[in-house]
Amino acid sequence: MSAVAVVGSLNIDLVVRAPHCPQKGETVIGSAFGMAGGGKGSNQALAAARLSASSHIIGCVGSDDFGRRLRAVLTENGVDCSQLQTRRDAPTGTAVITVTDEGENSIVVSQGANSLLDDKAVTGAAKIFEDSDAALFQMESPTHTVVTGLKLSRRHGCRTFLSAEPPFSLPAEAWGNIDYLILNERALSFYAGKKKHDSIASMANAVMNRGIKCLVVTQSAKGGTIFAKNGDNFSFDAFNIRSVDNTGARDAFCAGFCVGLCEGMPLKSAARFASACGALACTKIGAHPSMPWRHQVSALLGEASGDDYEL
Repeated sequence: MSAVAVVGSLNIDLVVRAPHCPQKGETVIGSAFGMAGGGKGSNQALAAARLSASSHIIGCVGSDDFGRRLRAVLTENGVDCSQLQTRRDAPTGTAVITVTDEGENSIVVSQGANSLLDDKAVTGAAKIFEDSDAALFQMESPTHTVVTGLKLSRRHGCRTFLSAEPPFSLPAEAWGNIDYLILNERALSFYAGKKKHDSIASMANAVMNRGIKCLVVTQSAKGGTIFAKNGDNFSFDAFNIRSVDNTGARDAFCAGFCVGLCEGMPLKSAARFASACGALACTKIGAHPSMPWRHQVSALLGEASGDDYEL
């Protein structure tokens, strides 16, 4: 069994179904409403556990009902919450999400206790990094905490994964401590300093030159491209699914990619495994409810013929 330490955010998601996302000054009449666990760190830790990894979460929640609910769900699913802090000086993070009839979403996040995840919380989890195969980070935590965690986990021999979204500036010292960087085209443009007519390949090369081992550029329904330090680059296809809500799909992909590589899968196999995880996460409403189980991923991979499979 692989062991994954996830450092990141935990939110309660308030999800409203609507025909389209509201424009400036517009009121849209929605339909279904739901409440579920979310936050990139929480999603990835839950997904890793459901994919049969030993999963550990390092983060902060408030001392409120939302915080207790998140801790209970993660614990029930086998996530180690021994380094999940309960803070009385801030509420649990909350996200307000609008999901359209096409399965697209727009999200506003109130960070709450997530903004209190500090260097001390990360250094206090050193034993978890020491015992883990990989450490997975996102950018919904304070940047200095992410950098401290990257350096600490690398020092303890962990492979380091950064889901660099939402994109925020990273100091120069961070880049050399990232093994696997996972981002979408928008974030790639941000980190590469995109110029007019720049290709994905040229932007990827600009980012790769900062010292990372592997760059994964996801392109939603188009699949994505992996750029490796050794030059063995390749594209991978997405699964053809009927999306009802893509909230959390990238988190499922990141967890699947991390778990797959920690289990010894070749890079191409890990990318396909991750793609199956991301596809399955689009078939249910809500982040936590949509994080796939290992048997579901195995069934999709086993039944798929070619690159596309209609769920």
